[in-house]
Amino acid sequence: MILPFGILACLIVIVLLGTLFLLYPVTRSQKVSTVPGLEPSSDSDGNIPDIQSAGSMTEFLDKLHKEFGPIASFWIEKEFTVSIASPELFKEVSHMFDKPVTLFKSFEPLIGSQSIQYKNGPEGQQLRKLHDRSYTQAKVVSQMAVFQEIGEELMKKWSKMAATQEHVPLGLHMLTVVMKSLTRFAFGEYFKDEKSLVAFRKDYDFCFWAMEKTLVEGPMKPGSDREKKFKEGIQRLKNITREVIQRRKQEEISPEDHIFIDVLMENYTDEDMIFDDIITYLIGGSHTTSFFMTWALYFLATHEDMQDKLYAEVTKYYKGGPITWDMIKNMTYLDNVMKETLRFSRLVPIAARVFSHDSQLGGHVIPKNTPIITSIGTLLSDKNLWKDPEIFNPDRFNERPPPYAFEPFGFAGKRKCPGYRLSEIETNIFLILTIKQFKVALVPGQIVKSLYGFVTKPADEIWVTVQERN
Repeated sequence: MILPFGILACLIVIVLLGTLFLLYPVTRSQKVSTVPGLEPSSDSDGNIPDIQSAGSMTEFLDKLHKEFGPIASFWIEKEFTVSIASPELFKEVSHMFDKPVTLFKSFEPLIGSQSIQYKNGPEGQQLRKLHDRSYTQAKVVSQMAVFQEIGEELMKKWSKMAATQEHVPLGLHMLTVVMKSLTRFAFGEYFKDEKSLVAFRKDYDFCFWAMEKTLVEGPMKPGSDREKKFKEGIQRLKNITREVIQRRKQEEISPEDHIFIDVLMENYTDEDMIFDDIITYLIGGSHTTSFFMTWALYFLATHEDMQDKLYAEVTKYYKGGPITWDMIKNMTYLDNVMKETLRFSRLVPIAARVFSHDSQLGGHVIPKNTPIITSIGTLLSDKNLWKDPEIFNPDRFNERPPPYAFEPFGFAGKRKCPGYRLSEIETNIFLILTIKQFKVALVPGQIVKSLYGFVTKPADEIWVTVQERN
């Protein structure tokens, strides 16, 4: 039977188009945007094999931008993704608030589905304003005596270790100090009791590292021993949170003395939502600050001249007694050391935002819902912005860097890390106490390597010795 002419014509066109696609294949990225970048190396995983081969997302982005320039694209599974690494491009996205939820979904079993991490749009903005009340400069400064008290507890322990020349596990001790400070700051006196903090930390540490392990090994197998222990740990953490809430309800607290958990209790009706945000802030605050302190002391331990220079400044302004905010503001070299620590360690190497509508970025059209990664770590080691970026040099901050070149805690859409003031003041106080009393040295024979993730940490524990200065 002879086919009607129209059908025959359609078949001919389809055959011709199929031939053209075979001869001149159109890749997914060509269909999506003009942003230069990589084609997927796997149909199902996109460029995830390339990320794994590079060692981490941070190292992958370093190579990506070296090859394609300040704006480049790649694929996470089947999702087209754009990364930027220049002050000019950072400025273009500085108004963006929303985060790409898909990039953080792997942590949902730990931080919960109602975490502020997943809140975008007006709801997310309203919650962020609410949370920020607890992390103002005034609130943080008002708790400096608590941070100093916790720091001095460790100084006493280190003094005993110095007498016996015992090696100090730097990362472990820093995390302990920060967890004590953060829980007291955000949740009140409940965690002043050492047993309460130890019980909370035991489950928190297990659940966090079990969750982080899934990033490498994949999701926990349903019914496995690890999943069972993880769920039991989460439940115990929730029970402790309920105890904290009940304790706070029984206390008479004036509005001006309200802390983070009080703000949540006033405005949330769902206890699970309170728990989700508590865990979210613990992760964001404890690991970032503890590794900040760890890297700072490591760099000072390996640069004796800089440690001595900092000691001279600290002893000039601090003679003992309470550390004040005015003292800290006068310590310009301390400020430089902290800034260079953030830059050199690339402590928080990536952040991410998402366009809720089609937009322009760097002269390219970016389709809505495209994740935009701000490659902070790549920018902090850019030779075009920093002289000898591979050298640790606090004096480089005697001059102010260009706008958007130094944004170690993020910057976009009023979604900068809410606890950055807390992190900076905690670290200031601890460095002042440590350098005034001790000379810190690296235990010989260690090779310290960076392990990049959402936060950059040492691949292994860093061991130091401390020696009383007087």
